[in-house]
Amino acid sequence: MRKIAPQRALRIGVTLGIAFACSGCAIARSDSKAEARQGATLISSLGCGYCHSIPGIEGADANVGPPLDHIGSRVYVAGVLRNTPENLQRWVQHPQAVVPGNAMPDLPMSDASARKIVAYLETLR
Repeated sequence: MRKIAPQRALRIGVTLGIAFACSGCAIARSDSKAEARQGATLISSLGCGYCHSIPGIEGADANVGPPLDHIGSRVYVAGVLRNTPENLQRWVQHPQAVVPGNAMPDLPMSDASARKIVAYLETLR
């Protein structure tokens, strides 16, 4: 068996580690793209466009709630929560718990559905 110099072994290990890490990133990105597509379908089926203008959602051009263009790059959600995926999910699932009495209703949805909706909303930058 042939010996490999320690520096060469280190370079090979680092290269393989980077390749492995990047392949994992590509998988995560493609999964989140799939989740975002599913989120768009959920947004349509839940009727979010009856109240909001939402880019990329057919027929979502209402003016009851705020327009959701650039929601992914806003600093706050509902004016009170820092815009993080967790907080956006909290708002989407339980807006009445966040700001009691606001016009957005609590909609029955699973955590998985809410995550998919958030994945779509985060694409709106």
